[in-house]
Amino acid sequence: MKKMFIVLCVLGILPILLKAQTKQDSVAIRVTVLNYIEGWTSGDSARMALSLHPLLAKRGIVPSRAGKGTEMLSATYKEMVSWTVFQKNAKKEIPQQKDEIFIDKIGRNIASVTCVSSEYIDYLHLARTGKGWKILNAIWEPNYSVMEQARVDEKE
Repeated sequence: MKKMFIVLCVLGILPILLKAQTKQDSVAIRVTVLNYIEGWTSGDSARMALSLHPLLAKRGIVPSRAGKGTEMLSATYKEMVSWTVFQKNAKKEIPQQKDEIFIDKIGRNIASVTCVSSEYIDYLHLARTGKGWKILNAIWEPNYSVMEQARVDEKE
């Protein structure tokens, strides 16, 4: 009877503990992604470094310089941190919009997130590490809808 009572108590408490952990994880994941996107746009390489896993694999699918099709760009942790500094004084021709972060799924130690900013759409995979949630994989492309709207606004 005691065992049954203990099992029932644990089963009753477990969903509450999991929900609290998920809330904490959601907040931590959102902070990580904000450090990534706001670090980039503001040129803050320290924030960028906080958000990325040292084994980052980042790929971008962008229009080909030749004008037909697309090409793939890649970046590592070190490249992203060092390139971030150059964003500080970069003139942005694109209308600014509020960054949107959508947490698609949180597992025990992994998460999938979509980040939509004025310039980019990023699909991010995060991993829980001893130093918190870090972006391990990223694939991105330009935010074509904002760019197209800017072209329409210019013509008017």
